[in-house]
Amino acid sequence: MFETGMFEELEEYFRESEELKYCVNSVSRSGLRKAIGLPEFERYFREYPAEKVGSLTGKGGWDQVRRGVYEEAVRQIKENTRQLAKGQIGKIKKLRDGGWDLRRLDATAAFTALMTCKNKGEDWRSVWEKQVLEPSVKIVKRFLEE
Repeated sequence: MFETGMFEELEEYFRESEELKYCVNSVSRSGLRKAIGLPEFERYFREYPAEKVGSLTGKGGWDQVRRGVYEEAVRQIKENTRQLAKGQIGKIKKLRDGGWDLRRLDATAAFTALMTCKNKGEDWRSVWEKQVLEPSVKIVKRFLEE
């Protein structure tokens, strides 16, 4: 996530947030603030706002304390993501064990086509329709007919 710009997105969010001074009490209150990275990086951006000390890729000092706060946030993201995945796997297994006929749809090719094509037009849409939309419609249709 960090290799594809997560830090920069978080930096922009916190830079634009007018509520930065209230983040401590409100991070867990609403949907967007529960997104991966926001609660974990709240302390980092409160202590090291981008406009004051520079971004990860820009100018600004990376003393030992700042590096530690950053690394702790990354560690928390990894742990929280692991816990989220573990919980989701548990729920999927419960459904399967409860008799649900679960199907797996892989949207990787569609997202890869979207991220790599120069003209973000029809190429990825046709992959999406063939590999995700059509099988989904068939599954739902079969479910409704049973």
